[in-house]
Amino acid sequence: MHNIKVNFKKSFYFLKNFLIAIIFIVFSSGITLSQKEGDRIIAIIGNGVILESDLNFQIISFLKQNNMTTYNEQVIEHIFQGMITEKLILAKAEQDSIYVSDEELNKQVDNRLKQLVTQFGSEKNLEEAYGITIIKVKKILKEQIEQSIKVERVKQQKFGSGITVTRSEVLNFYKDYKDSLSPVPETFELYEIVRVPKITEESKLQAKIKAQAILDSLKSGADFTTLAKNNSDDHGSAENGGILGKSKKGSFVKEFEDAAFLLNPGEVTDLVETEFGFHIIKLIDKAGDFITAQHILVKYPKNETADFEEINFLKDLRTKIQNGEISFKLAAKQFSQEQRSALDSGYIGKVGINNLDSLEIIALKDLEKGGISDPVKVGDDRYYAYYMYFVADRFTEHIATLESDFKVIEEKALIYKEQKILSDWIEELKKSIYVDIKI
Repeated sequence: MHNIKVNFKKSFYFLKNFLIAIIFIVFSSGITLSQKEGDRIIAIIGNGVILESDLNFQIISFLKQNNMTTYNEQVIEHIFQGMITEKLILAKAEQDSIYVSDEELNKQVDNRLKQLVTQFGSEKNLEEAYGITIIKVKKILKEQIEQSIKVERVKQQKFGSGITVTRSEVLNFYKDYKDSLSPVPETFELYEIVRVPKITEESKLQAKIKAQAILDSLKSGADFTTLAKNNSDDHGSAENGGILGKSKKGSFVKEFEDAAFLLNPGEVTDLVETEFGFHIIKLIDKAGDFITAQHILVKYPKNETADFEEINFLKDLRTKIQNGEISFKLAAKQFSQEQRSALDSGYIGKVGINNLDSLEIIALKDLEKGGISDPVKVGDDRYYAYYMYFVADRFTEHIATLESDFKVIEEKALIYKEQKILSDWIEELKKSIYVDIKI
């Protein structure tokens, strides 16, 4: 395939000037950016393109996610080079026929959209920030998330189970870069006890009654698509009438998949219960290991009583630990529902403050070594649990050393090695994939 050599330094010089106006508009005049008809193409990579609006969206996202209001040349290069790299890998994904199921995609889009709405406070605020409607935000997110999944799968296909570093590589990395390593942030060495609120029989009954009423309406001749749009709690598919799209066997949880693959096109299941709630499934098409289906999901309603039970359980357990009736480690083994850490007495190791969410930071900020936190809710409204932490040790921000921070340095050495290998691979891809930068 024809390949065009690209002078990235020259491209970034023009790109910098182009973005000065964009960022000035965003942060000086308050005008937001939007996707426009007749979008200008600023790069062609294989069969894909990078549009001016794509770049605008990425700039705003990057600056907001990193709480930045100014930029420099390195930020510009990072964003644009990342987009080019992604497009090159996507071109490789297209060559290799990488597939993403609609169910997997819709779940991730729904979760990400909820995070954005929470971050901005409301859908209206989100629309105003990006200058586009929620529907368009969702469309862009869907494209981005599908692309990111494909990118990761191509990388996995290329690099297998992953890249590792030897001890000697870590030592050499530290020798070469110790003076330029960023400080290690404040860090907590933690043990945890995790409790997940139970789905009560009352919640199950409420969901089942609602789902049965919907099923009765279907049996009386109501339109499946209309009922899905108006009633399904799977908001990612509800907009499309519950359509999940063409999906390969293995894409769904077992109960859902077993029921769906027993159907013939046009048939509808009775109620199907999974960990998510009650489903009503209609098969549209089936071909070998692939099906196209619609569904209506009725989730189990929230039950505050179940939440309070776990909060009070953890508080009572903390009192017993503080009174010496049981150790935190033994309590974690006996009562934590996070099986992996429970096997190691609840130990999860050293966690940097930048890897904790805001509620966890509040719970831990006033604790010294040996302290036990209040129960704290971790996760979103769909999937969450209550965590209680024991602070085995606490470290202030400091310069990394091999003696105290080998794991941290090892992670940085691994990232460096991964980036080097990825960079070399990208250069190889450029030899066979068309690249044309237009700014």
